[in-house]
Amino acid sequence: MLRKVLRALIVSLGLCFLCLNAGAEGLNRALLVGCDHFISRESTAPASAGNVTRMAEALSGGSMNLETLITRKGDVNSVAELEGLIRAAFADADEQDVSYFYISTHGEWEQGMAAGDMTLLLSDGNHEEGVTAAQLRAIFDTIPGVKVLILDACHSGAVIGKGVHPPFENVFAGENYKVLCSSGGAEESWFWQAGEDEDMAVGAGYFSSALESALSVRGGYGADDNRDGVITLTELKRYLLANHGASTVRCYPEEDDFAVMRYDAEAYTGRRRDSVMENVSFESDVLTAQEPEAAFSFNMVRPAQVAYQIVYQEDGRWDFDRSEVIYDNEERYGSYGDAQGYLSPGMKQRALRLALTEEGSYGYILMQLITTTRGVPSLSASRVICVPPQSGDPHLTVTSAGAFAPLKGEELGIMISHEYPCQLTVTVQTMEGKTVRRLASRDATRPEQLQPRGSTFCWSGRRANGQMAEPGTYRISVKAYVGDETYECVSEPFELRTE
Repeated sequence: MLRKVLRALIVSLGLCFLCLNAGAEGLNRALLVGCDHFISRESTAPASAGNVTRMAEALSGGSMNLETLITRKGDVNSVAELEGLIRAAFADADEQDVSYFYISTHGEWEQGMAAGDMTLLLSDGNHEEGVTAAQLRAIFDTIPGVKVLILDACHSGAVIGKGVHPPFENVFAGENYKVLCSSGGAEESWFWQAGEDEDMAVGAGYFSSALESALSVRGGYGADDNRDGVITLTELKRYLLANHGASTVRCYPEEDDFAVMRYDAEAYTGRRRDSVMENVSFESDVLTAQEPEAAFSFNMVRPAQVAYQIVYQEDGRWDFDRSEVIYDNEERYGSYGDAQGYLSPGMKQRALRLALTEEGSYGYILMQLITTTRGVPSLSASRVICVPPQSGDPHLTVTSAGAFAPLKGEELGIMISHEYPCQLTVTVQTMEGKTVRRLASRDATRPEQLQPRGSTFCWSGRRANGQMAEPGTYRISVKAYVGDETYECVSEPFELRTE
């Protein structure tokens, strides 16, 4: 009932306040902002408005001890107005509190620009300004306590130096900032879906949809790996990387146990609310032209129409305009007669043969499982499939920052250039070749829209057991696997410093 009332308030008002548990210590507050109508860029309506609604529902659930929730959709058009909203929303914050800020809008940045110049557009369709990452940092530096920033915008990872070529500049470095970005610095992340609900148009981005599944009872608190009632930043990133394929989610700090969401695990029944499809599992995220069959399984909780959207890349970008939609017709002439794509409840195993007929085919494929009930489509799963070539030298190189001080909140940015999709093993080593930390173990690469092409990684300075590595000189060792060949390279030395 609370969810429906909250939704009605958010839809009907441009500015909404919801107060819970006022007067308690260690309070959480949230400000959610969305812009859909622009002067310089295309409209995203109703995606950002839908994103704000989804985030409001997610953050008002669980055991968040949320004192204040403020949503603002479609009419924030200047830096001054945004700053006023931030100061009003978090005016009562102290050092024990957590302030959540979510924004859905267009993001602007390109390689060669300073990270602080990454810009989030503020617009109502009549007036438009941009708030830079440096300006946003200056505003939030005046707010006490921990600040959790969720940036749902193209190129947002640039603000924390993730998904970019060197230098790996992090505008929000520091113990009081937790940052989650919908994409790396070089990537787009505007992708969204829309449909018709019973009484209103609905739409939301793929990132916010995955985020809602990760954090809310509606999604079964999907990111809580160990089911302890706490979803940490590390668990959240891991879930989003596995379930959001359209862009590469980034976060700061890496391997952080900060509790983004809490809920009563003992009271939770374990059933996703309004669940249609659960337990989606892919046999592999690597295919070849010789073995182009994607095998996967899932559980249908209740009847629904199921389709598979196959998206290929064109010039390094997902070509949604020419994607293929394939209905699951395994049960077409069963219980639902000739209804296209309808499946009955129960476990399903499927194998989809993809169009990789050309010799030497390679690239990336985005495979999305879409369920439709009452005419409303929903993205139930999203997976990037890596297709390496049969052979070919990837021209492997690795670059890292020359030094970093993890005790000061710094992280080591790593750029691995490779011409083709491949599998990578990435290890941090001593100068004698002893492994200190394994960052990837024959993991499939995914597209990051980098030029030249490649993959980025980050080391927090910690060993696998969570303890900080000793100060000293280290190197990065990389192995790339293409067909039956293995290619190797080693970075220049770098220093782990205490100061």
